[in-house]
Formats: sequence, structure tokens, C-alpha cells
Amino acid sequence: MLGKTYDTILQAVDEMPVIDTHEHLPHGMGESHCGEDILGEYLTHYLSSDLVSAGLRPDDLAKALDPSLPLMERWDVVEPYWEVSRYTGYGRALDIAVRDIYGFDSICRETIEELNQAFQEKNHERHLRYVLKDLCNIEISILDIGNFGSSYDPNLYRCAWRPEDYIRPYTDEEGEDSLERIEKAYGSEVQSLDNLVDAFEGELELRLSQGIVALKIGLAYVRPLRFDKVDYTTAKRSFAGAIRKWRQGDTEQGSLVAREVQDFMMHHVLQVASEKQLVFQIHTGLQEGNGNTISNSDPALLNNLFLDYPDVTFDLFHIGYPYQGVTCVLAKNFPNVFIDMCWAHIISPSIAVHALSDFLDAVPYNKISGFGGDYCFVDGVYGHLYMARRNIARALAQKVADGVFSTDTAIKIAHSLLYDNPRRIFRLEEI
Repeated sequence: MLGKTYDTILQAVDEMPVIDTHEHLPHGMGESHCGEDILGEYLTHYLSSDLVSAGLRPDDLAKALDPSLPLMERWDVVEPYWEVSRYTGYGRALDIAVRDIYGFDSICRETIEELNQAFQEKNHERHLRYVLKDLCNIEISILDIGNFGSSYDPNLYRCAWRPEDYIRPYTDEEGEDSLERIEKAYGSEVQSLDNLVDAFEGELELRLSQGIVALKIGLAYVRPLRFDKVDYTTAKRSFAGAIRKWRQGDTEQGSLVAREVQDFMMHHVLQVASEKQLVFQIHTGLQEGNGNTISNSDPALLNNLFLDYPDVTFDLFHIGYPYQGVTCVLAKNFPNVFIDMCWAHIISPSIAVHALSDFLDAVPYNKISGFGGDYCFVDGVYGHLYMARRNIARALAQKVADGVFSTDTAIKIAHSLLYDNPRRIFRLEEI
């Protein structure tokens, strides 16, 4: 039992301001929530993956998300899988949220209708601000604006932009074509690799003028994180063939270019990031959803990039779980590699505690960012941060119990993890 030491540290941690390193929250004009009701909101992200893992069929999940059906009919579909998933990190975060935000003991058959009524009656825009500012004490969140970008509230957010359309142009299952978007943004046809490079650099300048503080890639969802150096001639020839097929309509869903073009463009993006001194966020470890190739996301695959671009600050997401030991070694070995605990506290709360303890043993603590909510809806951010504060306090209290440092030092380290480190890493003090 950690007793009074834990209580003292937690009391201090609960009062600390937070820099939130990663969010997917609504941010455009008129956007403030994801679902029309409580099930539509809470099943948008994370929890639905555990429900499917527990046996919920995808067609039943679609039924549970359908707002045209009666709420209790949809709850009947979800309930058996919720009951076996509610003790995972994803489930616990939401039970904590409804307890502290809405005043209900838990999400269950007896509360779901009243909870839904409370959800629908709130002003969602005011609610988002209330949760982030008043309940969470989050000073700024780093918002993932995706490939496109849109307006955002600078009182709530700074932004990370994904240049993935340029690294891996693609067509998705809805028919969204990133080369079409690039040509529209570029104002001209993309006829060569040089055009693609010019379009990227032009859009980057636009994003910088809009105040982005980082670049981000999530390509581990669709390919391995190993990016080899490819010579210009090879990439140019490959892209020419790809663009010819694309103009002829001879393409399928997925990447529009071969891997050598993707690798070439990744290295070019990093060269520019080095020149601009931009933070580069990378999704490593577990992919959200159900069914993927986990080995694609091993942070060890990035080793060559850390060597080739020593002036780029690499922010490795999600502690790389289940490769958190590799993440620890990389951060220990490379001055330009930093650990980001976004998402980690709800993936596995116990692993987050053990991993943080390991990180503190092996890595200078100024290289660790302690929290990123990584949610599409704001109630989840509250539940996640509640758990993160306790995980951090628990790991630090154990260090005090082991005689590693004092309680006062533990509180100082906690402040660094939650505020000082991300503020410095993302250069927020300069904004």
C-alpha cells in the first residue's frame, strides 16, 4: 500500500494544469460532438473495439449506432458485451466520465435513458469547453487536423497536420482521392514527382502560417514504419507510371503509388521538417479498431530515420504498446526521440504505470509527455485524464517508497510530465 505518499502526490497532480499532446476532438464551425445520442457518441471511439473483440458482430454494432432505432432496443444489443468490457481501460474511462460529469454511478440498463436525456439536453459547444477547461484544467490540446485541416479555436487547441496525402496518395472506400485534393490545393495538375514535392512544400507553408506546431503520420495502419532511402531517379520513374495509370482511371482502392515513392517522399518530408525544426509525431504500437498487422507499428522500424535526421524531434505515440520496451530504449539512445503517453493510460492502465516506472528508471524525465486524450469526444478525455493522473501518481509514489527520490521531487516530475515537457517540446512558450 502506498498510503499517504500516494495521496499527497495525487492531491498535487489533480491540481496541475495539463498540456494535452494529442486529440481528435470536434473543432470545425458548428462541430462540437460526434453522435446524436449517448450511444452514438460513446461508441464512436475505442469502446466499440472492445465490444467487437468481446463478440459483438459488426452489423449489430451498426444497429447500435443507428439513431433512428429506439435507444433501449440498441442497448439490448450492446449490453451483454458492455458488461464484459466495462473493466477495460476503455470501459472504465466512460464509467468515470458519467459519474463525475453527469452524476450517474455507472452506465447500465437503469441509467442509460436518463443519461441519454442529460447528454441530449446539454449545449455541446459549451460542454466541450467546460470539460476541457473547467474539469480537466487543460491549457492547450494538440489537435490532429488530419490531411485537410479546418478552422479551430486557438483558446483550446494548437494543431498537428498530416502530410500523408503527399507521402502515400490514396483512394479510400468512399472514393475520396487524395491526388484530386492535392491538385485542387496546388491549383494545377500534378504531372510529375517534382510537382508533388512542390505541392507539399506549398501546403506546408500554408499550414505553418495557420499555426501548426507539429507534423504527424499514422501510416502504421496501412504499411510498415520502415522507410528506406530511395534515389530520386527511381522514385520519379515510379511516380510517372503511377500518375499515368491514375489519369487513365486504372487504379484500385488503397495507395496510388508504390512503396519506393512513399519512402522517397517520407524522407523529403523529414528533410523539410529538419529545416523548419518541426516536431514529428508518429503513431507507433496498437492500431485502433479490430484486425491489423501489429508488427507494422514497431517503433524499432524507425531506427534509420532517427539516425538520418538528428535535428528532427520525434514524438513517439502511445508508448509504442506493446513495444514499450523498445520505445524506452530508443528514447534512451537518441537525443531526438521522445516518449508520448497519449492513449496509453486507457489501452492498459497497469501497463501505463509499469511503463512509466521503467521510463523513469532508464530515460531522463524531460523526454516524457504524460498525457494525450486521443479521443473523438470530450467526455472520454475527462475519463482518460482522471486515470492518467492516478497512474502517474502511483508510479511516482512507488519510486518514493523505493527511496529513489522524495515526495517533493515526485511532484516536480509529475508537473514536468503533464505540463513543462510538452510545453517545451512543442515550443508552446513561443506562441
